[in-house]
Amino acid sequence: MRILFIHNQYQQAGGEDVAVAMEAGLLKVNGHEVRTIIFQNINPTSGFDKLIKAGQAIYNPSAYRQVKKEIDDFGPDLIHVHNLFYVASPAVLFAASRLKIPVILTLHNYRLVCANALLLRDGRTCELCVNKTVPLSGIRYRCYHHSMAESAVVTAMSSIHKIIGTWKQKISLFILLTEFAKSKFAASSLKVSPNRLVVKPNFIPDPGVSSEVEREEFFLFVGRLSPEKGIENLLQAFAALPRQRLVIIGEGPEGPSAKARYLGATNITFMGKMEKEIVLSHMKRCRALVFPSTWYEGLPFVIIEAFATGTPVIASRLGAMAELINDGYNGYHFEAGNSIDLQKKIELLLQTETEKRKRLYENARTTYLDKFHPRILYQTILSIYENVINEKG
Repeated sequence: MRILFIHNQYQQAGGEDVAVAMEAGLLKVNGHEVRTIIFQNINPTSGFDKLIKAGQAIYNPSAYRQVKKEIDDFGPDLIHVHNLFYVASPAVLFAASRLKIPVILTLHNYRLVCANALLLRDGRTCELCVNKTVPLSGIRYRCYHHSMAESAVVTAMSSIHKIIGTWKQKISLFILLTEFAKSKFAASSLKVSPNRLVVKPNFIPDPGVSSEVEREEFFLFVGRLSPEKGIENLLQAFAALPRQRLVIIGEGPEGPSAKARYLGATNITFMGKMEKEIVLSHMKRCRALVFPSTWYEGLPFVIIEAFATGTPVIASRLGAMAELINDGYNGYHFEAGNSIDLQKKIELLLQTETEKRKRLYENARTTYLDKFHPRILYQTILSIYENVINEKG
């Protein structure tokens, strides 16, 4: 099978880029021919450049020509798009459609129904725009880059192509990372038939596992230090539990102020950004991963990594986290934004009897093997691809 991947990278690399690279690699290892077209976003430096950017986001003729040329040269059986915004643009869908190549689009975030792609505003979940064909609230509240003009560009991109039917007519199938995300898009202004929405999570290579008896006395947070990640609630909880150590790996806008505010909390250690091997080493040794995010999330790699290393997760009972963590089986839920409830769940883990706690660690590993292992996900991907190609044929 020949598959053409199309991906538009953001200026700062993230989980989407990792997912694309690993998925392409998995397919190649299993004998498929894969090519990838990568588009790069560039910040405009002048008013004229910003106008060009706005036009490109809606339809980029250059992207159309590039994809058409690659299709003519490679002759793919299928095109898998991971991100269109903004340089790739929906123009790549028109190129595929003209040459009658089936297209799958993975929705890694909520961009098509939310200007900032997060369903988040002022630190709280927000769904004002989900059901609006032309969602003006995103412009009103400057949801993209705190700019009314840039929010208008994003809104125009999604809205124009809803109105002219691009999303419904040019895409054979949409992949969602979780059932939660599928439910949001199924009830959204995209108005896509539910049978064209399928769930396929991300995966990671097996990093190896650590048992409960090998654990040390600390909890772990890994991620961006930003408000929507629930950093303040996390720090409040551990400041009130001075005997419990917290190790924080990551950087972000909240980092400097958080360090200053909690300078006296000697049980909290900020380690900054670390290499993946060091992160996994800490994951294999910690009591649990704490994931206090206050937005719905997509499918965080860090949760998959925790499960893969046999590490239970204490997470907000919200969005994807409520789905991924089975309370009392592979971790615990707490009320999003509630540091006192988080404290209670940390204490609950520590007070759990030895045999039951051992099962938490075993179940975390089982969750990875059953749902996020490359072997499982390859079969899922292959089935999705074959069904789409057969339907198109």
